[in-house]
Amino acid sequence: MSLLEAIQKVDAADMLGKVLDMAAHFERAWDSNQEISLDYDPSQIHNITIAGMGGSAISGDVLRCLKSDEVPVPIMVNRHYELANYVNKHSLVFVSSYSGNTEETVAAFEAAHNRGAQIICITGGGKIKELAGEWGYPVYSLPGGFPPRAALVFLTVPLLQALFQLGLIENPEPQIKETVNVLKTLTELYHPKQENEHNIPALIADNVSGKVPVIYAGTGLLEAAAIRWRGQFSENAEILAYGNLFPEMNHNEIVGWGLQKELDRSFQVIYLRDRGDHPRIKLRMDIIRSLIEETSNPVLEIWSEGESPVARLFSIIFTGDLASVFLAAKLGVDPTPVKKIDYLKSTLSRQ
Repeated sequence: MSLLEAIQKVDAADMLGKVLDMAAHFERAWDSNQEISLDYDPSQIHNITIAGMGGSAISGDVLRCLKSDEVPVPIMVNRHYELANYVNKHSLVFVSSYSGNTEETVAAFEAAHNRGAQIICITGGGKIKELAGEWGYPVYSLPGGFPPRAALVFLTVPLLQALFQLGLIENPEPQIKETVNVLKTLTELYHPKQENEHNIPALIADNVSGKVPVIYAGTGLLEAAAIRWRGQFSENAEILAYGNLFPEMNHNEIVGWGLQKELDRSFQVIYLRDRGDHPRIKLRMDIIRSLIEETSNPVLEIWSEGESPVARLFSIIFTGDLASVFLAAKLGVDPTPVKKIDYLKSTLSRQ
């Protein structure tokens, strides 16, 4: 059975198609919500918080990794019912929830409103859209029909549009256009019909099958990709995945490799690498690779593609998304349902 046939056999809701359409998602997202006008004074914004959970929070990590060196105020991602004490009228709070009903995000929204924060909502509807209408906050609307994790681009682009309109970042459109071109090239190269040595996601799935992936990246641009890879392996392929960042892992986790050699071989380390990584991080990753390989499997290195930060980050995200779907097919798993999450939400709603 070919890889494409294996995916078609289990992929009832076409998660593969949603991943392969990432370039089109960028085009569609950029053309959407252009009419929204923001009245906030950027000089009165002293910090930025993106409140969200799961697939709706990753966009905040993407923004933080892309724009922390450009935006003149701190950016924080809030994955909690409560907000940091410093959030006040001088805070810009993005309320990000694809469904609009995520209870942690609804609670954070209410807290931000009560503190007089400047609020922008990014949602597909639900309670958050209802409250935004009642309280008079701008809403970037999301298209329906996606699992939240498959709507990453639609959740991310409004953040860039809003910050550009507020004058906090340069026009992201050139980077988005380049990202579309890079993703279109990778879509052809990595399509499951291309079963060859150049199909990196397929090779990743082959190497990870039967093992626990451990995702390492350098602090900086690819932090968000490392978080994304771990989440996608867990949600799409239903396996545990772990990871850490350089240089922090050099100060603790590094010591854990080597003593239990048989256990080490059950892990597959994957390096996410970017030419913009700090020179000392590059050196550290090279040194630690040889140490890991003494007792574990050969480390897989995945390099970003493109010129701009947006293209480089999303080239890595796209590769990981595809690898998780390919692995799901190898394991006979439908990559869309998240029954354990649904069970938890259902149980919580009755408490």
